[in-house]
Amino acid sequence: MGFEFKREKIIGTNNYTEGLKNLFEFINKNRGIDFSLYRQATIKRKLKLRLDETGKANSQEYLSYLKLHPEEVDVLINTLTINVSNFFRNPLVYELLFSEVLPELISGFRFLKVWSVGCANGEEPYSIAMMTNELLKREQDYFDVSIFGCDIDSEAVGRALKGEYREGELSEVKKKHMDAFFRQVSKSDESLSMHEDVYKINDEIKAMVKFESSDLIADLKTGRKKLGDYNLILCRNVLIYMNMSLQAEVFKDLSDKLYENGYLVIGATETLPESLRENFEQVFPGVKIFKKKAGI
Repeated sequence: MGFEFKREKIIGTNNYTEGLKNLFEFINKNRGIDFSLYRQATIKRKLKLRLDETGKANSQEYLSYLKLHPEEVDVLINTLTINVSNFFRNPLVYELLFSEVLPELISGFRFLKVWSVGCANGEEPYSIAMMTNELLKREQDYFDVSIFGCDIDSEAVGRALKGEYREGELSEVKKKHMDAFFRQVSKSDESLSMHEDVYKINDEIKAMVKFESSDLIADLKTGRKKLGDYNLILCRNVLIYMNMSLQAEVFKDLSDKLYENGYLVIGATETLPESLRENFEQVFPGVKIFKKKAGI
């Protein structure tokens, strides 16, 4: 099986490319996701996992399998996309958001409109919601809050909507947040050999966040109204699997969706394109939190 996969590449680049092209077109037609825009080395490596798992020799054989087993399309998308996250990931970023960025936005705008791009299982937008809830209780005046999380993986979004997490997934959550915003629900997980405690996020926090399964690239291209005007956008470790030209396009589109004096948060390994750097100020040295300048 592994030999046959290599053989596809050896036979000829054209055959291999054509097989991928047909596969990408099938996924795009059925799910509206264009994986041809992503870094091909990464896509090929992840695709091989599904070829090995299904016992298919090449992408063309696998495409035939997909057509006969439509449930496999979701499995493939889950394999090709990234869903690694946890609550309060990179604590310094969240400390700065809580102590500096969110209070500044509340004071300046009198509202928060937050977009969590690539929200995975909901950990990031729920983390923002918990911090915002604290600020709501601390502020004397009410301010409007809208938090939106989207991810290409519909299964992950379904889990976010459910709001249930294993104990091991909550290691970065402070005790005060655990006590205030979670309740324990003991459940047996079929994927585990033993009983594991599960915690459910409370309804107050769940009500603060709206989720949707959607493709960022398609959303930005169509200019959907929901994407307009945010004062905080978090897009962390979403673009690292896109080629550089596509990254530049996406960053430009995200910038256009951001209010002046709003903030953009990106992953530690990601870099703003040179063409956009004059539009943003990196307000905390060494931390990828950028403030959009006014009048640019």
